Amino acid sequence: MDVLMPQLGETVAEGKISKWFVSAGDAVKPGDNLFEIETDKVSMEVPAISAGTLATIHVQAGEVAPVGAVVAVIRGKGETVSATSSPTPLTPAQAGVQSPEKKELDSRLRGNERLESRKPAVTMEPFREVRTPARNYGPARLPGGTVVTPLARRLAGEAGIDLAGIKGSGPHGRIVARDVAAAHKAPVPAPTPAAATVVLTADIALGQALALCAEVKEIELADVIMKAWATALAHAMPSEQSAIALAIGKERAAIRAADSKSLTAIAAARRDPDAAGGKPDTSTAISMSDVPGIISIAGALQPPHATQLSLGAPRRAPVEAPHGSVTFIDMVTATLVCDPRAVDAALGAGLLAAFKGFVERPVTMIV
Repeated sequence: MDVLMPQLGETVAEGKISKWFVSAGDAVKPGDNLFEIETDKVSMEVPAISAGTLATIHVQAGEVAPVGAVVAVIRGKGETVSATSSPTPLTPAQAGVQSPEKKELDSRLRGNERLESRKPAVTMEPFREVRTPARNYGPARLPGGTVVTPLARRLAGEAGIDLAGIKGSGPHGRIVARDVAAAHKAPVPAPTPAAATVVLTADIALGQALALCAEVKEIELADVIMKAWATALAHAMPSEQSAIALAIGKERAAIRAADSKSLTAIAAARRDPDAAGGKPDTSTAISMSDVPGIISIAGALQPPHATQLSLGAPRRAPVEAPHGSVTFIDMVTATLVCDPRAVDAALGAGLLAAFKGFVERPVTMIV
């Protein structure tokens, strides 16, 4: 049985075989894809309609043949193939291809005028029917107007390549198969890994800090926390001191040189940022939860900050007292997040330990 080049459209007189799915000598059955055809407007796969062996292939991949040409021969059981058989293409008229002049005449017909019924000189076989591809590889025209050939769409779809990032080298900027192949071979830059962070946590007793706030009515726990953190930074990283950003719920403040200010001065600057000299650039940040029941939080580092200190809501927690008894104290959990490129784990642990000491014994940072 001869396998013919199918009719792909009224004005298409030839087709290009872009790929063979089987080789000469392979057994085929109805429905098996034999080859793929490509034109400027469509690509399609041609299946076998009879069982047998693919005896010969007359048109190889990459070659063009006219409509109706014998591109291959399938030999059924007991059949023989003549060694002299060669592809015999149909004429455009036999294949049902209209000339441009005839199409123009047809378009002028109106009313009850009808074209004389024409029948193709040969019986059309299933090979001639335009077949929808098994997969849809996207539109032939991108949103920006760039045209993509069918083969380029298929190659891009199979390789997972975004056509929007390819510059076409074909006529009028058309994206062709070689453009997709070049993009597929291009090295893909490795994603930049996210910077790792060092996270440290400590429970801090608040008894003395709260007692100090109760005695000095002008200050609050936030002022003690800010001075304790600024003092810890000044001891461990004196060259990195600038300003500290503080966030408590919706409250925001940024205070310079908090380690050298008194607690009352810090309280005044926190309540009136404009009086403190505006909003300076900060190198670290403190966030305090004002939601009861939130034991701990770990804030994300915000560049250019190298450290982020976060505190949960103060709570009453049981601790072991002398002689093995249990007592309840005021406590807060502090979490320190560090950028290891500036503050490694050892330095971060020292900072958090110093901060814990200043909060638990605030007198040590004000004398």
